[in-house]
Amino acid sequence: MNPAQALFKRSVAVRLIVSAIACMTTLPAPAADPSEFSRAEKLVFVEHQLANVKAPASLRYTFVKSGSLEAGFEDEVRIDVKRKGKGCCVVQGSFLSGEHKMQLPEIEDPQSNPVILYFLERDIHEMERLTKGKSGYFRKRIRMTMVDEATVRDTKITYDGREIDAQEVSLTPYEKDPLRARFEKYAQKRYTFVLASLVPGGVYQVRTALPGALPSDAPVLEEVMTFAGRVAGGKQPSKK
Repeated sequence: MNPAQALFKRSVAVRLIVSAIACMTTLPAPAADPSEFSRAEKLVFVEHQLANVKAPASLRYTFVKSGSLEAGFEDEVRIDVKRKGKGCCVVQGSFLSGEHKMQLPEIEDPQSNPVILYFLERDIHEMERLTKGKSGYFRKRIRMTMVDEATVRDTKITYDGREIDAQEVSLTPYEKDPLRARFEKYAQKRYTFVLASLVPGGVYQVRTALPGALPSDAPVLEEVMTFAGRVAGGKQPSKK
């Protein structure tokens, strides 16, 4: 398999995974050799992030939107992992509330944490709203950048009162975009994924940030989703 074929196979696999979870296709993702994925793809889309979560369980994340572009807000995201016969589980997501709420499908026997794809799907639709571009194009740019342009670095985070190992995946999908001129306002938008195997569900934080004109300026737009803990006893998360 030449490099172009390998790139195409990886891209198709990830596209189908993302599309299936976003209820955009009923086609199953083809089996793919994990060795064919980049390290960034493995960390974000392929690894068994839910291996440390035993059903039934609920995971809660805070979501904060801020910046000078438009009004911000604070909300919550929840992932419910339910038992399913003798199999692994079924995951149901609750992403934001009120006018911001996303309708999400149940996902059967997931390995990677669907919360990442839910976040990305919302971001893609926000890009479509803000730029009048096509969601498929933004989805493709994120996917392709993840393959060969994303950077991965080891880092540390503080979780449960102690410092633990984590990996940070970072990418700027529109910086080298051939159609950059059409989306110049968002060319520097950065996506960052902070992943840690000791955090339930494997996902500590996902954020996007569009920097200001000067390094000292606050972000024009920033959205941050951060793990906030398990929901005890299956209770609904409280609003703050």
